[in-house]
Amino acid sequence: MRGFHCVDPSHDRIEFTGADDDELFRDIKAHTTQAHPQLTDSQIREMIAGAAWWKEVATAGVNAGSSPSAYDR
Repeated sequence: MRGFHCVDPSHDRIEFTGADDDELFRDIKAHTTQAHPQLTDSQIREMIAGAAWWKEVATAGVNAGSSPSAYDR
């Protein structure tokens, strides 16, 4: 089981889980379509993989506390 969580001032912390990264991507994509429409599919996949740019965003500013990458649950 894979996990990821989103923290944003526009909503409470949201936990996502999936059997694998593809299922996790689908769940996160459904959320971002409504809450974060500016994120591209590539950016979401990079977030799951722990891209350097996302690790910095996830640990500072308004998104501090978000998952810097997907993790095993």
